[in-house]
Amino acid sequence: MTHRTAAIIGGIGRTLIGLGLVVLAFATFQLWGTGLQEARAQGSLETEFEERQALLAEISGGDALDDITADNATPELDGSDDPVIDDAEPQTEVVGFTREEVEVAPELAEALLPKGGDALGSISIPAIGVERTVIEGITRDNLREGPGHYPDTPLPGQAGNAAIAGHRTTYGSPFHDLDKLQPGDEIFVETLQGTFRYEVMSQQNGDGGPAVGHFIVNPSQVEVLEDYGDNRLTLTACHPKYSAAQRIVVTAILSSEPVPIIKSSEPESSADVAAGDSPVDELALDEVPADETDLDEGNVVGIEEDALTESLGWNYEERTPTIIWGLITALIVVAALVAARLWRRWPSYILATPFFLGALFVCFTHLDRLLPAL
Repeated sequence: MTHRTAAIIGGIGRTLIGLGLVVLAFATFQLWGTGLQEARAQGSLETEFEERQALLAEISGGDALDDITADNATPELDGSDDPVIDDAEPQTEVVGFTREEVEVAPELAEALLPKGGDALGSISIPAIGVERTVIEGITRDNLREGPGHYPDTPLPGQAGNAAIAGHRTTYGSPFHDLDKLQPGDEIFVETLQGTFRYEVMSQQNGDGGPAVGHFIVNPSQVEVLEDYGDNRLTLTACHPKYSAAQRIVVTAILSSEPVPIIKSSEPESSADVAAGDSPVDELALDEVPADETDLDEGNVVGIEEDALTESLGWNYEERTPTIIWGLITALIVVAALVAARLWRRWPSYILATPFFLGALFVCFTHLDRLLPAL
């Protein structure tokens, strides 16, 4: 083997090792670096929710909340101790199906109803060790801070199907172990209207085995967010782990009477958004003709066709910045190698390292936003 051939092979080997280290670094960034970002965001959200609670108490004086909040009790489910079998079909007849609504002063509604990006409350799932503050909204930025409430569904504790999405393998992976939940496991959700207890509903195992606490759907099956005529909580995340090919879904039934839906007494105010601007609350369901409630047309709760993929699919807007920062990172490496040859090796590497790591971090950030959110 000639010296030139050996040099070429050695260069290829070093390049491959370098690329392998970059891939390993990105995997570390996704699994642990994003978790640090989520932890910092969670601290801010928790503080924000406490401030919202204090503001609400100051505005209402306490007594004004009696008719619109729960007493924080967590009663047992009525009837049998057996888990509920979730075999109901979404309701197609909603005539006469009404929800209690309460009008409050605009300033009180403003304090009670979260806007996109606000701290909605908290979720606790003791069986799998989940303790998180929930954010209003399910955009990619929202879910980087914690589990997010689907704006087109009722607020937790209210009548209907309240839904929350969360990451399974990145950004703190709050819903990593949803598949371990069993029928009857408890889920507690706190909002400004109180603390609500849900029990995981039973799902039939596809292989005929014992009932489980979850089921799997395709991203197009947005009917899991529709109204089933009961009061439930729906949790969604990517499936299988490290993939966005499908969705894992857990449903849980509310174990107490739902709290009223909040409406502002000033319809045109910014606080007129009830339950996250939920179409189901705006429809005056008892006035909707039966022939206009076909779920296939999405008329019951107005769930969009891409509701399960809105924040989880590819984000091609990030392609250009990812490529640009990738090139900048590569140029820093080339510059360091040239300087090492023309000047001194280790001083060149030491000087280039901070710039390399900074550019690589920015590149990883854009690449993470480009890829499906897992």
